[in-house]
Amino acid sequence: MTEPYTVVALSPLQIPIVEPEDALKNTKRIIGFMRTAVGVASTEGHPVKLVVIPEMAIQGMHMAFKAGDREQEKKFARTIPGPETDELAKAARELNTYIAAELYLVADDDFPDRYFNVAFMIDPKGEVVYRRAKATSDGFEGGTLGTTNPHDLWDEWVEKKGGGDALQAIYPVAKTPDIGNIGYVICHEGSYPEIARGLAMNGAEIIIRATLFQPQTMNGMWEVQNRAHALFNNAIVVAPNLGPELGPDGIINDLFGGESMIVDHKGHVVIKQNGIVPGDSFISTVIDIDHLRRERQTNGVFNGFKDLRTEQYAAIYAKPIYPKNQYLKEAPTEGWLARERKTRQANIDLLIERGVFTAID
Repeated sequence: MTEPYTVVALSPLQIPIVEPEDALKNTKRIIGFMRTAVGVASTEGHPVKLVVIPEMAIQGMHMAFKAGDREQEKKFARTIPGPETDELAKAARELNTYIAAELYLVADDDFPDRYFNVAFMIDPKGEVVYRRAKATSDGFEGGTLGTTNPHDLWDEWVEKKGGGDALQAIYPVAKTPDIGNIGYVICHEGSYPEIARGLAMNGAEIIIRATLFQPQTMNGMWEVQNRAHALFNNAIVVAPNLGPELGPDGIINDLFGGESMIVDHKGHVVIKQNGIVPGDSFISTVIDIDHLRRERQTNGVFNGFKDLRTEQYAAIYAKPIYPKNQYLKEAPTEGWLARERKTRQANIDLLIERGVFTAID
C-alpha cells in the first residue's frame, strides 16, 4: 500500500542568468521559497513527498550567446550531478522529499560538444534517480539555446541511453517505491501528444508537464494540453508554469501567464493558480496513487489502455517525416536556427506531396 501524500508545484520568479554561477544563486533562492511552500502545504495533513520545479526556473529564459559558440556553450553548460543538483540534494534530505527539476544546457559525457535540455529527479536521500532529455520541440530551442535533440543523434543515443531500447532511451520513467512512477514532459513537448503517451506506455502514473509561454497560456492551449494528457493517458498531470520574469532593469515581465495546475486522471483540474502573481508562488494537492492504480485497472469505458490496437497506430508513423541523425557526425554550428527552419519547411512540402496536407492553389 502506498500512503497518500502531498505534491507541491512551485512557480518561481524567473531570473535570467548572466554568469554561469547565477544558476546556483537561483537554485538557492528557489530552495528558500521551497521550504516555506512545503511547510504550508504539509498542513493539509499528508506529508509532502514530491516538489516540482518548472523548466527554466534555474537558468532563466535567456542565454547571452548564439548556438554554435562552443566556448560560451561550454562555459554555461551545467552537469548532473553538479552544483545545482548538489544544492537540491541537500534540500531533498532536509525536507525528506523527492525534488524534480530541469536544466536546459547540460553537458553529457557520452556526447562531447553536444548539450541537452534535461529533466531530473532527486530522491529523499539526495541521489539523482532520474534524468530525461527533451526530445521534441520547434527549431527555436536549438537555434537560440544551443541544445541538441536526441533524435539528431538517434542511433547512438538509443544504444547508449537505452541499450538499444528506444522506449527506455527517449521515455524513461522513475519507478519509485513510495510515490509512484514519474515522468517529466519538458515545456513545448507538451504541445504534442506522443511524449506523454510514451511516458505512460513506459509506466508513468504521474506526468510532470512543466512550463509553457505566452500566448499559449492565455489562449487556453496550456490547459487543454494538460487536461488531454491526463485524460488520454489515465495519469495525474502536475503542471507548474514559471512565474514572471525579473528583467535586468528590475521590471516584472509576464512571459508565461502562470496558471499552474494539477489535473486528475479523468482530466479534471483539481487545483489551478488563477491570475499572475508578481513573485514566487505554488500550488499543492494530495495524491493517492493506490486510487489511481485501482482506477486504471477497472474495466471501464474511459480506461483506454486496454483498448489500444497498436498495429493500427503503427501505420500512422510508418513513413518518417523529420530526418534523424542530423548531428550525429558533428555538433550544430551558428546559423542552426535557419537550417532548422529549412528542414521544417521541407517537411511541410513532404506532407503536401504525400497528401497529408492539401496545397493551396
